[in-house]
Amino acid sequence: MNRNPFEELRLAPSVSEEEIVRQAGRLRQRAADEAALDALRRAAQSLTARTEDRQLFALLTHDAPCYEHPALERFASSFRRPVAPDPSAQRPALDIKEFERSLCVLAAKELQPPPLPFEAVDAEESPEEIERQTAEAEWRNLLFNPGA
Repeated sequence: MNRNPFEELRLAPSVSEEEIVRQAGRLRQRAADEAALDALRRAAQSLTARTEDRQLFALLTHDAPCYEHPALERFASSFRRPVAPDPSAQRPALDIKEFERSLCVLAAKELQPPPLPFEAVDAEESPEEIERQTAEAEWRNLLFNPGA
């Protein structure tokens, strides 16, 4: 069972077994299909079968659940059916030039070439000479950036 039986039957965890059976009977009368009836039957059986299971489900249920709220009912009744499309509404015409420009921009982003790999440089100086020149450049840079 995917849902908590108390939530399936829309009950608080403190109700008695008689109320569980009564609520299951009320909801079975309003069930739309066989799957809903089966889910209600399994929920009622799991709450009335073993006391340990019922206590576990009670611990997993909110102490004061609110399954019916006027604002929620108004919202649900407002959007039960999809709104029928208005046949007199005009759709804007497709601007082919704008569509072409947007496709060109997207294609340009997709087709950017990857960066070129580094090329090996023939070093005429030794590593010690490169290190000496780097140190000298850093010392000269201190004149212009004393906080470095």
